[in-house]
Amino acid sequence: MQASILKYLVTYLFLLLKIVGFSQNTSSVAGKTKIEIIGADELVYDQEIGRYQMCRGNVRFKQGNVFMDCDSARFYEDINKIEAFSHIYIRQKDTLNLWGDYLEYDGDIRQAKVSKNVRLTDGKMKLTTSEINYDLVDKIGYYTTGGDIVNGEDKLYSQKGTYYSRTKEFFFKDSVKLTNPEYVMTSDTLKYNTVSKVATFFGPTYIHSEENVIFCNYGWYNTDKEISQFSKGAYIEGKQNKLLADSMMYYRSTGLGEAFGNLKLTDTVEQITITGEYGKYQRFTKTTLITGNPQAIKITDEDSLFLKADTLVDLADTSADRRLIAYRQVRLFKSDLQAVSDSLEYNFTDSTIGFYQNPILWTDSNQITGDTILVFRNADGIEKVQAFNNGFIVEKDVNGLYNQISGKTLDAFFVTGKINRIEVNGSGQSVYYAKEDSTQYSGVNDVVCGKMIIYIDTTNQVRTISFLDQPKATFYPLESFPSSKSRLPGFVWKASIRPKVVDFAK
Repeated sequence: MQASILKYLVTYLFLLLKIVGFSQNTSSVAGKTKIEIIGADELVYDQEIGRYQMCRGNVRFKQGNVFMDCDSARFYEDINKIEAFSHIYIRQKDTLNLWGDYLEYDGDIRQAKVSKNVRLTDGKMKLTTSEINYDLVDKIGYYTTGGDIVNGEDKLYSQKGTYYSRTKEFFFKDSVKLTNPEYVMTSDTLKYNTVSKVATFFGPTYIHSEENVIFCNYGWYNTDKEISQFSKGAYIEGKQNKLLADSMMYYRSTGLGEAFGNLKLTDTVEQITITGEYGKYQRFTKTTLITGNPQAIKITDEDSLFLKADTLVDLADTSADRRLIAYRQVRLFKSDLQAVSDSLEYNFTDSTIGFYQNPILWTDSNQITGDTILVFRNADGIEKVQAFNNGFIVEKDVNGLYNQISGKTLDAFFVTGKINRIEVNGSGQSVYYAKEDSTQYSGVNDVVCGKMIIYIDTTNQVRTISFLDQPKATFYPLESFPSSKSRLPGFVWKASIRPKVVDFAK
């Protein structure tokens, strides 16, 4: 009986000394800050159960600038550790607030392991997970059991994550998913700053929106300013097109997109591919500008049309016909048509092509020039070519002589890729070398009239000519034809610059 009383008396004195010591001890032992009890409804110490104090009811601990609350805890003062239970709340000034239902805390190394209904916030973002390890010295926390983060409109999940409280940055790994009202981003690895709201992604990353899918292996996205950069295998794929480039910038609020290096734009509906070194896209006007040795290849009539220029502009506004415009040093090649000009406009709706400023066209053995030239196509290929102001057609025959037709306006009509009829309106002139056979000429027709219609057979020979509006025609034997009349005013022959398919080889 006396031994039992003595045991409880010793225990009481020990607890009393402990409590007094707790209220007075704010010093460090061996350079390590001791944990302090600053409040509890009940303290129990039983040496037979273990070398800890059982704290119950409104328990509060303090270590430096860190405060910890819980419903109950085991406090191992001699080894400076805590095991806490239920309604755990850890707060560190200006750094974080951390909640959970179970805590293991080592005061010597100042590391906390919190589990069960874990929540962490820095005042702006909120993390929920099942378990987190937090270093209160370096202010770094990490989880490996999956975590959800909410920061404004952004919601993020990852299997693993590390939080750097000093820089307000998260580093996510495995099954990363960032959800925003306008897009969903999935990635292998992602860094996210909760202050700047900049997400940096490493490894394969997809961004899905209502309009398109973006892919890259590296990039960043400012979710607040809606500015993004993508690189390393980057592409943007819409419902009808796909853009690849070495790197891309996109400003979602203004609708401006830029692409840099090895650009390739493919439109599956129009069957056109455009390449270049720099591209600029305006989402709201659906306008794309491409420079840096741009080239377009369009599949048409089971054939390929190749186009080069200094600048290509794709106008895809759905309120009007879609057009492709080329500026400066335009070169075009198709098996039945080749051309050069200063500018060009291709209408996707009816395949009409307009050539402007010093255009030259070649079809078969014919060269066509004018101030402006329009090419109309149908299912069989070229249907009609119109040359406005200073229209001129030259055909070089097998013997090197030049058949020529000029006028204010020329309309050349085609059948199966060859000129079948030419109509001249205004200031018409013609020089034509009439053949008896492949080597012999019957003479030369020199004609001037206001209007003429010329019919040509499949061998490029003139079949009939109708002279209208005050015609004046002279037929010369070949040997008597004046050399001064062999070239009509405005004659040029530019076969040396005629585009070839090899010119478009990459």
